Amino acid sequence: MAWVRMIEPENAPGLLKDIYEAAEKRAGYLPKMTQLQSLRPETMAIGFSLYRQIMESPSGISRRLRVLIATVVSKINGCLW
Repeated sequence: MAWVRMIEPENAPGLLKDIYEAAEKRAGYLPKMTQLQSLRPETMAIGFSLYRQIMESPSGISRRLRVLIATVVSKINGCLW
C-alpha cells in the first residue's frame, strides 16, 4: 500500500475524474500509478500526454516492442501495477 495520499475515484473532482475515467477505459482498470499522481491532476494530464506521444506516435519501434520495453523497465524497477 502506498504511503502517498491518493484521491479515490469516488471522490475525484473535475479534471481528475476525467483522467480516472480515461485511464480506466484505456486499461480496463484504474492503475495505481494514476492514483498516486492524483494530488496534481494538471501535471498528470501533461505526463499522460507525453506518455501517449512516446507510445503511440510513429517511429522505427513497433508498439509491441515499446510495450515490452515499458514492461521490462517496470519489472526492473519493482513496479507491481
